[in-house]
Amino acid sequence: MFAVNLMSVFCMRKIKRSISGFVCLALLLLAGASYADKIAYVDARRLIDQAPQGKLEVRKLEEAFSVRNRELRSKFELFRSQKTEFEKNSVLMPTEEAEEKAKELRYMQRDLEREQRQYNEDYAEVRNEGLARLENMISQVIVDIAQKQNIDLVLQQVVYASDRINLTDTVLEELEKQFEQ
Repeated sequence: MFAVNLMSVFCMRKIKRSISGFVCLALLLLAGASYADKIAYVDARRLIDQAPQGKLEVRKLEEAFSVRNRELRSKFELFRSQKTEFEKNSVLMPTEEAEEKAKELRYMQRDLEREQRQYNEDYAEVRNEGLARLENMISQVIVDIAQKQNIDLVLQQVVYASDRINLTDTVLEELEKQFEQ
C-alpha cells in the first residue's frame, strides 16, 4: 500500500513538473512573441529531405557504399547457402568432418557479423558527417533570409504554424539557387 502511494506521489510530481515546464515554455514563447515583431517557422525535416544538396549527399553516400554493400550481401548469401547445404548433409557426414564444417561456419558467421558492424559504423559516420554539413548550410541560409527579411525569431520545432509564417519554401528556393551555382 505504501509503495503504491509513493509511486502515485512520484508520478504526480513528475506530471506536475512536466505540466509546469510546458506552461513555462508557453509563457516564454508568448513573452518572446510580444517582444519579437516577426516570427517565422521552417520545417527542418522537409528542408533536409527536399534540398538538392541533401539529395546529392544521399546519392554520394549510396555510391560510396554500394560496392561494399553488394560484396557483403553476396558473402551473406554464400554463408546462407553453405549453412543450408551443411544442415541437409551433416547427418551423412563423418562426425569429425561435420564438426569441422560447423566450426568453419561459426567462424564465417562471426566474421560476417563483424564486417556488418564495421559497415554500419562506417556508413553512419559518413552519413552523420554529410548531415552535419547539410544542417550547417541550411542554418546559414535560414539566418541569411531572416536577416534580409528582418525576422526576429525563426522556430524549427512547433506543434502548429500557419502558412503565413512558414519560411520553408523560401529556404528551399534559396538552397536550389545555391545548388545551381
